[in-house]
Order: sequence, then structure tokens, then C-alpha cells
Amino acid sequence: MSNKRIAAIFFSATDTTKKYVDAVVSALTDKPDIYINLADNMNILLPEFSDGDILILASPVYGGRLPEQVAKRLKELRGKDATAIIMVVYGSRDYDDALLELMDITSDGGFHIIGAGAFIGQHSIFPRVARNRPDNKDLTNAVKFATRCKESISHGKRSNLEIKGNRPYKKVMRVGLIPIVDKKICSRCGLCASKCPTDAICVDNPTVTIAEKCISCGRCISHCPHKARKHSGLKYKLIDALFTRAFSKQKESEDTVL
Repeated sequence: MSNKRIAAIFFSATDTTKKYVDAVVSALTDKPDIYINLADNMNILLPEFSDGDILILASPVYGGRLPEQVAKRLKELRGKDATAIIMVVYGSRDYDDALLELMDITSDGGFHIIGAGAFIGQHSIFPRVARNRPDNKDLTNAVKFATRCKESISHGKRSNLEIKGNRPYKKVMRVGLIPIVDKKICSRCGLCASKCPTDAICVDNPTVTIAEKCISCGRCISHCPHKARKHSGLKYKLIDALFTRAFSKQKESEDTVL
């Protein structure tokens, strides 16, 4: 593909969204020129783009919306008529207004959107929902989606995509489920604090989580070497049972390409 740069910018706390991003990237290039996971550094300086560049932009869905902190950073992107492929990943309930929100942010930033997709990933809070997704079929479908995007780019297609969702977007709802720390297992190594994208874990005492900052992304749980952090408690078990019962039906990804 005779383009200036191919870039991937995304937020993936537990590597679920990253798997989809990597599948899409693999259909476009052997190695992207820019590869940024905002979960590693929410304050990283974001590059500017221009006509000819291709950006893969992806985010998980939290309560039917983009995570507020992620949306705030993505609004800083400037496309100057670069091409974008946008993706959201959700845990089999619904992506509601998240993909539309991502499209609006990307379009307002000056990007031309060639393709948009909503993909299924194992739920970060209730892991029995969409367990082990994405699977091989999911990732194959993501590659097919990217291939179609590549063909549209080569044909120079320019138009508007029709995206499911509503404006105004649904109200942002806080989950309110904070990971519990088993102090008998926790070694106070501080890895969870260093990995937390919102600085919600106290560096001096990593057994303490600041509830107002926690976005329940699950990154501390997935990175703890001692498995000392997890969602637990009576409230969690009740919600987990209800949520799993309501959304255990397998769903398939949705996408649209010009």
C-alpha cells in the first residue's frame, strides 16, 4: 500500500482490544509505523496525521460508551484528511452509542473514516460472558474486515458511514465495582500501581484503590503476578450472576466498510 504511514492507537487494559487491533494491522502491514496502547501511558504525546496516512483507532466499550479518559485523549487527535479504521470491543451486552461516539470524535478530528466495526471480547468484569473471545473465528473476521477496508482505500472511496447509535449519547454510568485485594497474597510489589492507566492505586500502599479514579478496566487483575486482585464480594457475585444469565447468548461482530 503506497501510503505515508500506518498507525494503531488504542486502549487495551487486558489485551482483548489489542488482539483485534493486531489482527487488523496484520492485514495492512508487517509492522506499523506508530503503535500506541494508551493503557501503557495515558499521557503520551499523540502524533498528528495527514492525507495518505492510515490510522486504526480502537477502544473497549464501558457501559455503552467509550471510557471517558480515553475519549478525552482521542479528541486531541488531528487527521488533516487522513484515513481511519475505527473499532470498539464489547462484552456481548451491547455497544450502544460507543461506535457512533468514536466515529464523531474521529470525524471531528479531521479523519476520513473508511470502515467501522464492533467486535466481541471477553467481559473484563464478568469474564464468564463471552469467555475466551476473541476466538480464531473472531480474529479471522477482523482480518477480513481489514482486507475490505484496504480494498476501499485502494479504490479511493470517500463517503459517510451509517453507524448504529443515538445522539445525544446515553449517560455515562459508573460501574462501581472495584477490585478487591487479598492482603495475605499481595507482596506490595507495586506492579499494579505502575500499570494502572488512571493512577487509581496508591504507589506507597498498593492494597489501597482510589474508587473515584478506578474505571474497573481489569488491568491490575490481569497483571498481578500473585493473583492477589480480583472482583469479589456479595454485591459482585449477585450482579455477576444476573449479568451472566442475561447476556450469555453468543453474539457476532458487526462492521461496515465503504
